[in-house]
Amino acid sequence: MNNLDLSPRVVSFRTDTGSVVDSTVHPLEYRHPVLAAELADALVEMQKTFGLADGTMYHYRRGLENFLGQFADSVPRATSLSRADASVVEALHEWESSLGRSYSAESHIPYSRGRQIRRLIQVRVAGGREVSEPVLRWARGPILHQGGESRPLDEFSNAERLAIRDVCRDRIRKLEARLSRGRQLLLSGKDPRNDGWVRPANVLWGVRWLGRTDDTSIFDDVARANKSGTLNELDGEGSGGASIYRSMDRALSYLYPTDQDLIAFRTLLQLETGAAPEEWSGVTIQDIKPSSDALHVRLHKARAHRSRTIRCATTDTDTDKGWKAGDLVRRLIAVTEHARSEATSMKSPSGDALFLTVQRTIGRSLEPRATPFHRQPFSALLATISPEVSQPHDARRLRKTVKSIRAAVLRSADSAAGDDHSIAVYQRHYAQSTTVHVLAGTAVNAAQEQVFDRLRNGPLLVKSPASVVATDESGALSSAAAEELSSSTTDRAMSVAQCSSPYESPFSPTGRLCEHRPSMCFACPNAIVFSDHLPRVLAYREILRGHEKEMPPGQFAAVHGQQLMNVERILQEFPANEIHAAEAQLNDIQQTVHVPLTQRGTHL
Repeated sequence: MNNLDLSPRVVSFRTDTGSVVDSTVHPLEYRHPVLAAELADALVEMQKTFGLADGTMYHYRRGLENFLGQFADSVPRATSLSRADASVVEALHEWESSLGRSYSAESHIPYSRGRQIRRLIQVRVAGGREVSEPVLRWARGPILHQGGESRPLDEFSNAERLAIRDVCRDRIRKLEARLSRGRQLLLSGKDPRNDGWVRPANVLWGVRWLGRTDDTSIFDDVARANKSGTLNELDGEGSGGASIYRSMDRALSYLYPTDQDLIAFRTLLQLETGAAPEEWSGVTIQDIKPSSDALHVRLHKARAHRSRTIRCATTDTDTDKGWKAGDLVRRLIAVTEHARSEATSMKSPSGDALFLTVQRTIGRSLEPRATPFHRQPFSALLATISPEVSQPHDARRLRKTVKSIRAAVLRSADSAAGDDHSIAVYQRHYAQSTTVHVLAGTAVNAAQEQVFDRLRNGPLLVKSPASVVATDESGALSSAAAEELSSSTTDRAMSVAQCSSPYESPFSPTGRLCEHRPSMCFACPNAIVFSDHLPRVLAYREILRGHEKEMPPGQFAAVHGQQLMNVERILQEFPANEIHAAEAQLNDIQQTVHVPLTQRGTHL
């Protein structure tokens, strides 16, 4: 008889705020407790062995909860992975099939859920636990659903980037002015229990020092002060009808930054450094090391299990008002001073977080906490911008925006990619951005234009005999003229022009002797045409005209059109009497101009 252990399996992970979530699995709470215990054991083993990130643990725990909650009732309650038969595999298939009906075709969740349960079963096998052969075959088989199709996030446009930057800077300026006002009032404030809640300074004093865990709640007092108009002296805005929670938030905003204020800081830091949102979200005070002209900040990427240190520059003077990354970090530390003081006095586990604020909990007590950075505050920040910022309002687009700017400045997508992610991630996500596509198109256009320019330029025309040039000139022209004078009849039959660089043809690999004469000479910038070549130029024109009669117009234009244009341009440079004299020699010359067999038409 097997001794079944159905005791709770402890599973926990940390949230973005740093708090620990107890997600213990209680097998007896599910319809299939044995399966729950076995799969929970595999999850705990994965966490210990692989060091799964908290976010990964969260998704595995949700996948396990979905499976245990949706698995078929027809399967016996005492079913175990070690004794499961074909009916259990059929139930597994039914559960996986139902995922496709629960989510859209674009969703990745059906694929993820199927992969998660399969991997838990495989981990159990790897740990030496028994799993029946039918279930093992299912776990090792292909996942039923595909990964879903999703379009990679694109970057914000440059206009949107500037608008986001400006609205964040404006919010930080207002925050610093608001906190400065609040601190001044706090110094002159008195205990409202004795002096009354009739002055803004007293209200802020009470919010700062009263209403702790063991004290009487001050929510109603703050709400009455707000309703009476006492807080209107702070900003001149009437909020007498606000709820007690909004009244408290209004007063707290003069002592501590709000979530949206901290979002503004993180957004600017992303725009300055190009780091991922999760890298900045988890930064602590201990990760910041000051130096003479910069701050060195250690960033950690949980999903990649990788840390790196970046240099955050500071301005030379007046660092309290600068907008470089180092200046922003210093200003952020300054605006969270009161929150950090609260965290220290209360020995809060979140006290070391860089993005720290203070809130009143549901129990109405004061509590320092790290900002969770949910998507909603970022969307709310972007919603204040006019004209409207393109969707989706995802902070990951900021990272792509920075890399796109680097690509535009450096004129290289590879250089802009940096060394802070893998090649596969870059190719899958960053290479799809609009800016990189534009740069790629620009590079292709530039390369094509370079080739077309060389083709359009064609050969160099020297309207003098080679004998004159050989004595009057030096360098490449003189060498080409000498080659022409010393060329044999066979040499002349194989070329319609001289070549300045026969081993550097644009149509052959560098270092290889050109294999395309005379077929491409009139499209090559290396070719040099002397007046001695005129009869051969005329002969080659007749060859091209023969091709023109045999080939479709589009094909001829693509293959020989530019050459014929260059030949006509050369012939236009010679007077009519020289053209007539050269034409008289065509009957003798045409038979000796050699064209490769592969380039000959039926007219040759």
